Amino acid sequence: MGAFLLCWLPFFIWYLTTSLCGEACYCPNTVVSVLFWIGYFNSALNPLIYAYFNRDFRDAFKDTLKSALPCCANCCQTPSQFV
Repeated sequence: MGAFLLCWLPFFIWYLTTSLCGEACYCPNTVVSVLFWIGYFNSALNPLIYAYFNRDFRDAFKDTLKSALPCCANCCQTPSQFV
């Protein structure tokens, strides 16, 4: 929830401010684009957050990587599999 707020709050503050002020609160297109991309960055963060906090997601992600990249299958083995 924290990453979502940090990424999208600047955009929604800009959007609310622009809606209330109109043309008086002009913001350059570059700033607007940056605000959008910060919000989109949240989508890139989600898999990392899930992988860090959710063991089931982490295990499923490893299985997917093993299937997609057979050359890296040895990298994802647990220590007990080496014995």
